[in-house]
Amino acid sequence: MILRPSEPVTELVARVALSGSTLSVALPAWNDQFVAAAKGLGVRQWDRDARAWTRSLSRFAGDRSHRAADVVRGLIAAGFPTEAPEDIARLALLGDYAPECRRWVHVGSGEYEGWFRIWWGREQEGAYQAARRIEGSRYDPETHCVMAPAEQVSAVEDFAALHTFQLSEEAQTLIAMARRAREAAVVADLQAPVREVPYWRRPTLAAPEVDVPAVDVPAEHLDFQDVGFAVTTALYPHQIPPVEKLRELKIGALFMEMGTGKTRCAIELVHLRRHRISAVVWFCPVSLKRTIAYEIEKHTDTPVDKILVFDEGTTLRSVPGAIWYVVGIESMSSSDRQVMATNGLIDDHTFVIVDESSYIKGHNAIRTERITALAERARYRLILTGTPISNGIEDLYAQMRFLSTDILGYGSFYSFAANHLEYSEKYPGMVVRAHNTEHIAAKIAPYVYQVTKHQAGLELPRKLLDARYFDMTREQAEWYQTAKVEILKDSPPEELDSVVIFRLFGALQQIASGFWQRSEDELIEMGHDRLRVLSDILANIPDGERVIIWCKFVYSVQAVSTHLIAEYGDGVVALLHGDLAEQERESEIARWRHGEARFLVATMATGGHGLTLIESAYAVFYENSFKYAERVQAEDRIHRIGQERRPTYIDVYMNCGIERRIERAIQRKESMVRAFRDDVEQAKDRTKMIEEL
Repeated sequence: MILRPSEPVTELVARVALSGSTLSVALPAWNDQFVAAAKGLGVRQWDRDARAWTRSLSRFAGDRSHRAADVVRGLIAAGFPTEAPEDIARLALLGDYAPECRRWVHVGSGEYEGWFRIWWGREQEGAYQAARRIEGSRYDPETHCVMAPAEQVSAVEDFAALHTFQLSEEAQTLIAMARRAREAAVVADLQAPVREVPYWRRPTLAAPEVDVPAVDVPAEHLDFQDVGFAVTTALYPHQIPPVEKLRELKIGALFMEMGTGKTRCAIELVHLRRHRISAVVWFCPVSLKRTIAYEIEKHTDTPVDKILVFDEGTTLRSVPGAIWYVVGIESMSSSDRQVMATNGLIDDHTFVIVDESSYIKGHNAIRTERITALAERARYRLILTGTPISNGIEDLYAQMRFLSTDILGYGSFYSFAANHLEYSEKYPGMVVRAHNTEHIAAKIAPYVYQVTKHQAGLELPRKLLDARYFDMTREQAEWYQTAKVEILKDSPPEELDSVVIFRLFGALQQIASGFWQRSEDELIEMGHDRLRVLSDILANIPDGERVIIWCKFVYSVQAVSTHLIAEYGDGVVALLHGDLAEQERESEIARWRHGEARFLVATMATGGHGLTLIESAYAVFYENSFKYAERVQAEDRIHRIGQERRPTYIDVYMNCGIERRIERAIQRKESMVRAFRDDVEQAKDRTKMIEEL
């Protein structure tokens, strides 16, 4: 059957044939316009013997007769009379066929076995940027596809739905396998025995016949008898509004600035639900576990044996019946034993709290995934933090997802990012702009109470800020220049990424502190004046005053400790850093609090969250973090409820590019690394960059 266009470009008739999986088109004579039309329709292989252009149709091409009809219709549109079998010609004439899908999610092979392979047609290059926004994705130049790791299953599904990509059977199988693996890793209880609920926690219908004291809750609303604890301290006036707002909600967030008493508010919310819950699982940073237990003892009459703090030896079999269970957030990614034990505690009547919820802002972090999955069974969920957003609006997604996916309405971070985040084309994963933030604010507003110290009307003493400066030694100057050239020499500005920037900044800041961990096996130490400046600062602080000395590096903690012991004698220093075991950290903090040690030398990463250290009014920042949020957290350890003296903060800065940038970032209340990357976007002169640092 021959179909003719209304305005043919030639009288020669093209022939379209379908033989098995091979589609072929031919014209009796060579015609450049015909060749261009055939290639444009995807028929690009020249068969010399048949003197025809061909295409091998894979199973992903769809119905083969539909593809042939598509080519017939395209040739007629290009002005060529075309002959084809009658069934194909009629499909082309009526246009009654499914268009070809040129966007597929397959499964990778070789190096990328077990990954998702995202493929799109050559004419759809715009799909690249969208696919590269999937966390952990890579571009494979051999297949011209974007590869996404299997753990990003939700993001890949959302990507496919948003951008009309079809999932191959293999991709669907991989999705099912990835989901099963994640569920098994997160919520498997290894057939653990069922924990017996203490009699005072059992549902009312199953409880023994005992006299229940009168309560102000309607009987039909009681799930449990009185859980056996009462609050023993009153709320401050500024703590009443957050409790009133969240008391009727099953989920909520207290975004209360450090020092405003969000822990006390959380305890009150638990107490108000004491007839509806069977246990409280309180997630917090490992360094805060004893602090949370202390706060519960301070504000309630809970028996000590009813407050269980998880440790490295905790298992489900060893967990006694308690009211409060305090669990380290970091343990959820490092200890399967504690994951299993926690899993056995949580059910529909559990109240789950995540304290310092910025620790679960990483949406694809193992601890975030596990805590979120475990808490899904809990009736009540609460998050607490003073810094919900330290990097950008993207930090909110995982925290809100922990409470409920219905709050923001997105099933994955990819969906959230596609609607609200704009990424740098030069630096994959770097957010350069946020959109529709008013929409996000409106979505979370019903579930969030946010307050600062100023808004709360707290009459805390004003902060006193001071700084000391010193010059680098000649040895430091030589190593400083060497590090800049060595790290940047193979990384021109247009190729700088976060890894290079962090490596550069870390090296320069280490040199400013008198050492350089040049490689895993090479530690370079050099003369410096930082410790001398510290001694001068401490000499001007009244004798007997306890002092916190904040460091960034564990190396510096040890150097400062050795220096102070040499000057003041043994026993004057308590240490707090990530290399210490939990019990060692707790013991060191207790020694300092009880006055057995005068100086607490700590890293901000370990001691900067949650601790109340109002025994001191002096904090020396021997080194600073690149993150402004960490600085604020560290400052507020001594600037909170109970502090009656004006806290004094003294910074130590070396006169060099890296420390000038740190000081400027702190003054501007911004992330130093983000500010530098913004500069890199505009700076093309590598020599100028070296000079500025």
